[in-house]
Amino acid sequence: MLIVQVVKEKILSSASFSITTLGCKVNQYDSSALTGALVAAGLTPADPQGPPPQLVVINTCCVTATAMSKSRNAIRRRASSAPDAAVLITGCYSDYDRDRLVEMLEELGFSAQRILVTGHHNDTVAAAMKLLQIGSLDKPGPIEPLPHDPQALASALSNVISIDAAQPGPAGDTAVISRRQVAIEKKVPSVRQIGHIGRFPGRQRAMVKVQDGCDAFCSYCIVPFTRSAVWSRPIDEIVDECRALVGNGHKEIVLCGVFLGAYGRLSALRSRWGNQPSQLPELIRSVAAVDGLWRVRLSSLEPADVCEELLETYSALPNVAPHFHLPLQSGSQEILQAMNRQYTAEQFCNVIQRIRSTIDRPAITTDIIVGFPGESDDDFQATLDIAAEAGFIKIHAFPFSAIKGTAAWKRRKDAPAPPVTKARLAALSKLEVEMAMAYRKSFVGEIVEAVVERAKPGNEKIRRAMTDSYMAVTFDSAEKSADELTGQIVRLRIVDIHRDGLTGELA
Repeated sequence: MLIVQVVKEKILSSASFSITTLGCKVNQYDSSALTGALVAAGLTPADPQGPPPQLVVINTCCVTATAMSKSRNAIRRRASSAPDAAVLITGCYSDYDRDRLVEMLEELGFSAQRILVTGHHNDTVAAAMKLLQIGSLDKPGPIEPLPHDPQALASALSNVISIDAAQPGPAGDTAVISRRQVAIEKKVPSVRQIGHIGRFPGRQRAMVKVQDGCDAFCSYCIVPFTRSAVWSRPIDEIVDECRALVGNGHKEIVLCGVFLGAYGRLSALRSRWGNQPSQLPELIRSVAAVDGLWRVRLSSLEPADVCEELLETYSALPNVAPHFHLPLQSGSQEILQAMNRQYTAEQFCNVIQRIRSTIDRPAITTDIIVGFPGESDDDFQATLDIAAEAGFIKIHAFPFSAIKGTAAWKRRKDAPAPPVTKARLAALSKLEVEMAMAYRKSFVGEIVEAVVERAKPGNEKIRRAMTDSYMAVTFDSAEKSADELTGQIVRLRIVDIHRDGLTGELA
């Protein structure tokens, strides 16, 4: 761990900070870990109703053009609300287009001494401390590039020296390819862990990152260029963190990663795995054995990750959530090949059948990209057909997003016209509602267990809880206080269904 070393010098122990997070569960985990590390280093979370923080952190996402736009808007909004703060931009977008983000902040009036855009290969806590030193303590001086050599990296961080993501260079795809491809090829190390977390503030279900990095290079995805090389955390370390989270009141743990199926491996490319068995079943069994844990859930899997041992583990352990998030992306074999996905449409269907033959009423959710270059009416119909066969209870459907630097960018002109994509998204949404309602209906009259989420201000009587099958249940709290219910496991009798979930009553 390099974090504590940077606090050798006294650095604004009374400084406050805020963190805004966009994107995936891994980003949510990183922000939570960063919050804990900054607090341990002497900073204080800013009061939303109080004065502006001295440090503003935005953890960004660039998985789609929409995510990039939301990240830029968040940066403008948060930076403008704290015009005298130091601003630290981290997350995938900080690696993708560093120079554009720096330019945007300079246009908002922030000097170079108060801006830091740092990527996944750097120690974010050290970066925050360095930024406070230079910007808030009025100690002007250049911010040198962070060395890539592991020994030089440790030396630089221990002395609170260079904390920058990359050399200045061209923006967009050219910058990504020139900087990150070199990093991938040379296996530049990442700072793997910000620090353990003991609580997941504001959430009853805690995320735990177990894996990071991807080198699968799906043709539409920029993540392999912006995340680190593939790595995994040791099981013992993960279990220790889960124990701490459960000890602090969290009843459910969601294990997450950028490519979760690559847990315990050095690559996300299945062709490089050989006969090495998956370590996911062992990980799940170890976490499931934590005393007091109600449920452990996996955030996302590829179809080929669902091996027989994994299904046996799900079937044998009652506190493993019967929920599988399996990104389909497309039901067309031709489109899957163009996307460079590592499975066929037939394999996806076979996995669904195996899950249903092993698990009682599994909750199966998915991601689908609509309007990929070259997608015909027949291709989209194949997607609808497989979705209907799978019986997804939730579909995260996205229009194709052309991102510079990806292979699909070169084919962007072959994408269907926007009205066509919009109509296909509407058809998929209609099917999703029908499948979700049918699934929920099967639970009417039954008693289920669920973890109660935080009450909405001003409406503490009607509460919301989440079942192990990833269904939201609203119920009357029966005059019980928020403290009595929040974070607790309750038994609910399901009495009705609606578009957004279930209606229940305390059993």
